[in-house]
Parts: sequence; C-alpha cells; structure tokens
Amino acid sequence: MESLGEKTTAYAFYAASMLALALSFLFGSSLIALAALVFVFLSTAYYHSGKLINNLIIKNSRMLVLSKGYELTANGSSAVRKVGNTYESVSAAFLVIDNPLGNISASMQPLLEKVHTPFEFSIEIEELSKKKIIDDLETKMHIKEIELSNARESDAKNFNRIKRELSFIENEINTIKNGNKPFNVRFKIKCRAESHSMLEAASISYKNLEHVAGLFSNALNIDYRVLRGEELLSEA
Repeated sequence: MESLGEKTTAYAFYAASMLALALSFLFGSSLIALAALVFVFLSTAYYHSGKLINNLIIKNSRMLVLSKGYELTANGSSAVRKVGNTYESVSAAFLVIDNPLGNISASMQPLLEKVHTPFEFSIEIEELSKKKIIDDLETKMHIKEIELSNARESDAKNFNRIKRELSFIENEINTIKNGNKPFNVRFKIKCRAESHSMLEAASISYKNLEHVAGLFSNALNIDYRVLRGEELLSEA
C-alpha cells in the first residue's frame, strides 16, 4: 500500500476497532466486542492486500506486465516502470520524412526552440542492407518490364510513363551498386512522465507525445508513427 488515501482508510478501520473494543469494556457488550474484532480484521486485511488488489485491477484492465521492470499499456503506446515511490513512463514516435536531408531538416531547429512541452529529440542513422534494397528494386524492375511488354505503343502516354519509371529504377540500382552503403535517417521524439499513479504517468507521457508530434506534423506537413509494444521497449 503506497498512497496516503489507502493508509488513511486502513488506519480508520483500526481506530474504529479500538473504539468498539473500548465501548465493549465500558458497557460489557459481547456484540460490540465482536464488532471490534471485525474492524481489526478489516484494517489488517485492507492494509496488507490494498496494494495487491490495486495491482490486480490495473494489470487485468489496462496494463500488460512484461519483464525488465517495464509494463505496457493495453495499446502498447506507453512503457512504465516503478522507480522508488514513483512510476516513470515513456512514449516515443518517429517522424515520417521522405527527404530528411532537404529543407525540412533546416526547418527543425527553430521549431525545436518553440516547443515548450518537455521532450527528447534525436537523429538516428540506420545502415541499410544494400543487397536487400537491390533485390527489391530488381523485383520492381521486372514488374515494370512485364508492364512495358504488355503496353500498347498506341497509348503513348501510358507507354512513356512505364519507360520513365523503368529508367528511374535502373538508375537507382546503378547508383546503389556503385555508391557507398545506403542509410536511413530517422528523427525520434520521446516524452517521459512521472507520477505516483502508474496509469497517470502512462497517460501524461502519451498525451505529451501526441502534442509534440502533432506540432511537428502540422508545422512541417509530415506524418509521425507512434512506437508500440516491443519496438517501444527497445527505445525505453
């Protein structure tokens, strides 16, 4: 049992039991003495089981218990762990940017300075598999070649469109084969919250994440993807 309200309730049961016991001696009533014993039992049971009951309610309704001290909310959008007498929660998201090295990157610095909600911002560079990318592009190229062979030259607009797409894919393949290792740049937002309530901490971190990610989304005209489940745990 950790909250002041829970302790107060347990102590109230105990005080009532002492009062009933005193009255039983004063009036010589066995019925009041029995009531005193009931209150003693209730105070002891509530004090020792209050935390257990509270945890069972949480875990069977809106929380999923995991290892490493973390628990996930039912929708997997917040990871929570207990530290001392408080609960720490974290929620995270990736900004979905098609061209991270373009004008959007230059627009982020002033935006970062305007956001007042506490959050963490990081840039991650992920090395990609050159073989996998080439395999995927070659599959797309074969599909376009089939489309081109079935296209009618009389439909010049469609025929030329497929040729342009095929040429673009071939150029991408040659660039990757002859260039350096490909990589992906990811922009990550992370929000944390602390509270004496597990559910409140989870709610605050997720609410702040939605707020901050929404500001980026609206200002830069981009999307964002909230991390959930195991993906979130790896970032916690």
